[in-house]
Amino acid sequence: MSITLQSHTESRQIENATTSAKETYKYSNLELLDGFKSSQIRNTDEKKNKIFDEKHEKERKELIYSNFQEYEPYNYCTSEKPTTYYDTLFHLLKVSVGTGIFALPSAFKDVGYIFGVAGIILIILLYTYCLHLLFQSEYVLCKRKRTPNMSYANIVYIAFKETLPKYHWLAISGKFFTNFSFVIYESGGCVIYIIFISSNLKQLLDYNLHDEISLQLIMFYVTCPMILVCWVRNLKFLAPLSVTANIILIVCFLLVFWYEFREIPTFEGKLAFAGLSEMPVYLNTILFAISSTGIILSLKSEMKHPAKFTSPTGVLNMAFIPLALLYAIFGFFGYLKYGNDIAGSVTLNLPQNELPAQIINSFSLLSVFISYYLCYYVVFDIVWKNYLKNKCKNNLILEYVARTLFPIIIFIIAYTIPNFKTFISLVGAFGICATSLVIPIVIHTLVFWNYYQTKTRFYIFLFKNMILLGISMFIFVSGILKSIIDVIELYQK
Repeated sequence: MSITLQSHTESRQIENATTSAKETYKYSNLELLDGFKSSQIRNTDEKKNKIFDEKHEKERKELIYSNFQEYEPYNYCTSEKPTTYYDTLFHLLKVSVGTGIFALPSAFKDVGYIFGVAGIILIILLYTYCLHLLFQSEYVLCKRKRTPNMSYANIVYIAFKETLPKYHWLAISGKFFTNFSFVIYESGGCVIYIIFISSNLKQLLDYNLHDEISLQLIMFYVTCPMILVCWVRNLKFLAPLSVTANIILIVCFLLVFWYEFREIPTFEGKLAFAGLSEMPVYLNTILFAISSTGIILSLKSEMKHPAKFTSPTGVLNMAFIPLALLYAIFGFFGYLKYGNDIAGSVTLNLPQNELPAQIINSFSLLSVFISYYLCYYVVFDIVWKNYLKNKCKNNLILEYVARTLFPIIIFIIAYTIPNFKTFISLVGAFGICATSLVIPIVIHTLVFWNYYQTKTRFYIFLFKNMILLGISMFIFVSGILKSIIDVIELYQK
């Protein structure tokens, strides 16, 4: 009996286990079926979402393209008092004639009068074309960002950021290098102004006091009032003096022209070709004399009709045609007048026993003294706003400390390299060649990289820009190396 009950119990357990196994198998199959159906539904939803995203992305690109086509930066002038075509032309001619023009006859001596004339025309053509490349890049980026204009540093930053988004550090580095180049350019201009003022003042004092005074001592006395001028925080207080400085400089320029033509110059003892060893110095001296890239960008943004600035008969082309002739004539006849005796600045060759020559020296000192602050203001504005203002937490005392240290540093550099011609070449190579030639070509290449639809047009565009970049890099590198060699030779003497 017990065996029968046990057997019956075991059979019931086996039957229950079988039923449980069947139910488990049934439910597991149902779960697998539900999972398969869910997977099918999920895949279908993903495909629908993908199609929707692709459609949405296509519509978004079409919208961006339509906005790019519709937005016209030149229709939006941000200036409260926009300038006309002829106002801008006059301003550009005015700012392009600076202290560097007095170094042109010395530059002609380095290469000869034939290459000197041809070189000025070629360099001005290259510089003007690079400015057109910069403005083309700015125009495209402004359309993309829907903004009327951009600063130079922001043009560089956005060009790198949009073309090479994976390499964001390049955009930051490019913006820093652009600001750094402008700081070198304007700071170098301040050093050149101190050397120019001190050299001309030394000549005046030596003649009138009948005693020779140390150039470095004069630099020290010149720097002291410059520190006080650098304490002025608002540029508008010195704006009227800027107009006065330009008028004085033009008067000095005309008087020097009169000295060059007072006697008929001869070709005797003058070289048509003087070799190529000093060509880097010549090229960078020309760049220093003509370049004013930062101001040119500002002049364009202030125009009522900015499109007229870069058109074939626009302000840019119409300004540099007479400037090329002016620079070529001034350098050519200055070299024919003084020959191999020409100084770094032609004002130092004028006879000090004559009143017009002393007027030129005195007026040019005053003009350059005022221009010093304008260069200083650009440098301080870049450094203070971008790198020091937040760290100093708008501390007024620290700001004035920075304003004081800047002219002192400039004085130390001028004291160390008191050679007008050598420093012009160094600044022209490192600061001006970078901002006026190299950077515009690189930015144009980045912005228009995906612009051309056919390979032929793309390769022509790339070949042209690489040729221009090669020429610009030659001027850049050779100018720096030659200037460093000249500084070493200066100390060895």
